[in-house]
Amino acid sequence: MNWSTTINLGGFGNSAGMEWQTVKSWESFTNFFEGAVHIDAVTYCESPGLLLDLFDQRGSQLETMDVLVGNREEYQSSVNDVNVARQLEQYYRDDKLIIRLKNRKVVHSKLYRIVKEDEEVTLISGSANFSYNSWKNQTNSVVVFDTEVGSQLDQQFQQWIDDHRDNYANEIFMEDLVKELEQLDDEEEKERRIELWIDNRDTQLSEQGEFHSNVGNELEKLGGEVDRVVGVTDDPDEADEVVTIQHEEVVPEDEETGSSSDGSGDNAESTPEGVTAARTPEYTITLSTQGYENDGYVNQMKTDLKRRGADVGSDAITTPIEGYTNYLQTRYDVPKMWVDEGAGRVHLQHGEHHRILTADHDPDPAVLDAALSNIEDYVETVDRWGETNNSRAVKAHMYEGILYGLWAPFVNLYARQFYGNVTLDNALQYLYIFGESDAGKDMFTEFVLRLVSDDLVTGGADADNVGKNQIRALRNIDTVFPYMISDISKQKIERIDTLRNFWQDSWHPTNDIAYPSIIFTSNDSRPNDWFRNRTKMLHFDVAFPSNPEDEGFYEAQQDLNEILDERNPIFAYVSRRILENEMYLDAAGTVEDVRRVFLDFYDQAGRKIPEYFPREPANRRYNIGKRKWRQAYERGDVEFERREDQLIAEFSLEPHELYSYRKTLPTKMRPEKSGRNIIVKNPDDFSEWLNLNELTAPDDADTEGGFLSRLFG
Repeated sequence: MNWSTTINLGGFGNSAGMEWQTVKSWESFTNFFEGAVHIDAVTYCESPGLLLDLFDQRGSQLETMDVLVGNREEYQSSVNDVNVARQLEQYYRDDKLIIRLKNRKVVHSKLYRIVKEDEEVTLISGSANFSYNSWKNQTNSVVVFDTEVGSQLDQQFQQWIDDHRDNYANEIFMEDLVKELEQLDDEEEKERRIELWIDNRDTQLSEQGEFHSNVGNELEKLGGEVDRVVGVTDDPDEADEVVTIQHEEVVPEDEETGSSSDGSGDNAESTPEGVTAARTPEYTITLSTQGYENDGYVNQMKTDLKRRGADVGSDAITTPIEGYTNYLQTRYDVPKMWVDEGAGRVHLQHGEHHRILTADHDPDPAVLDAALSNIEDYVETVDRWGETNNSRAVKAHMYEGILYGLWAPFVNLYARQFYGNVTLDNALQYLYIFGESDAGKDMFTEFVLRLVSDDLVTGGADADNVGKNQIRALRNIDTVFPYMISDISKQKIERIDTLRNFWQDSWHPTNDIAYPSIIFTSNDSRPNDWFRNRTKMLHFDVAFPSNPEDEGFYEAQQDLNEILDERNPIFAYVSRRILENEMYLDAAGTVEDVRRVFLDFYDQAGRKIPEYFPREPANRRYNIGKRKWRQAYERGDVEFERREDQLIAEFSLEPHELYSYRKTLPTKMRPEKSGRNIIVKNPDDFSEWLNLNELTAPDDADTEGGFLSRLFG
């Protein structure tokens, strides 16, 4: 039965027809839409195909529609036909159909604004859904107003709909796909992207990247659950809360012994203050394999995961998290690490061990003092056991490397700020550490990896196993853990052309995948120009006892092992400061932010800053190239002559020996080798660069005056 009347609503101007109606069938409801030329709606709608039907039905005059779907998040999964996807994409591009997806909770409102010819508009509010299924066993009631477009009642109703759009919807269905297709010219590739989209697969990523990104999304859910594990007791039976994930417990590690409550610990010491530890021995994740190539990456990966306990089905893989992370570590020499920017946490999953590596509180001064002392003890092994002519410079370079390692997990946050403004590969520098084979580079690698992993990771990748494919894979495995490559030759670096544009060619802020920073150690000094321009280069100009026959060998080993065994939570507080203060948003520095944090930590701890602490980049303050040129001059190996706008450096060395000198010069000086000469085309920059007052002599004393003042003055 219908109840209808003509009413004058107070404050809404002209009178409007109004009726209450009990609507019992889909047909009776859709009668309201006959003659519509435009529809605004907030409603439930199970499938976008139903919206297309309104355009396609016989006699339809519908031109445009704007719908907020309040009941579904994964609307994409309701499209399984390429023709339907094509039509939706075409309608979106033609501004005929806009589908808005809810952004938070379910939007239960049912509002319809139906504009017809002759400026008539029907406004409906009630319980009626825009879905076939809701009419099978339901009866709905609605209130219907008939008025004119632009009337006060129409304007108020439109504002009501707009309020829903502003507050409960911030994603437009098909928008990302349409933008992607607009950049493509090849029709076959467009068709492929649509097919991937229908399979609910990321069309921006490779198959490898998509799979590891999906794992990352699952691990983020696990991380959110582990983040709830606070104030735990030794006995789970006494805990205030038991956290379960897919019916499996996340068992916190014993705060006293460092072992899990089942007695199977992995460390002799307890997890340090500021780090949350949990074990996830029974946790599994299930990943769809539908839509992937039969002979592609995922199919090849199945065998490895199956050997690690995975259940491989025809359309899905269910793998223990330990099996997946062991695969990642074995295949790519890097664990899974991610930054939960919203919660302000860095997470690490290594085997069955989960770490939240960001403290939830500010550090106690005593904790900071002990952490800084541990770092200084490591750096000062140079004085206790090393042989060097440049003690202060070496220690500054070591400390600089530590600062870089602590910054490295945040590289993607900085990439997002730099994107579009600078060349990413120049701004997000690699770290390259070179020195002789006994310069302590391997110990440095272990020390830094321990700092950023709560002692879970102690080694990186062997250079023998690294090539173009391995470097490309780093852009697909979705981890922010720094990728360490030990003992790589400069010739090998120069052959891996992927390093030239590691970021610029493929990274994008919208890609749901993270790239790691890369750290190299090498016995070689100076790779080619293109690599040097992308690199922070540090020199460990020191020799440690490396053979049992060397004096102090056993004592040095014992000293280093004691330093490495000391659990250091410094990363927990560095990451807290960077994420809480959103330091990366400034986009004015990278490692500089960690440098600032350390200076503040020294102040909080009331600890004296070591004289060797790099208050400015150590590679700039203690530049080995400057020292090399000065020593050559002091030995009489080079003389200088100014010829108009060029500086000629005339060497008494063999021509092949000059290459190492040319490589030390910044590229902006435009150096060229010619026989026994090096021609510097920008002598003013050379003069500023080689300022002897900024160099550190072997005895750490400043040198006054110098050949440049005589040459240029």
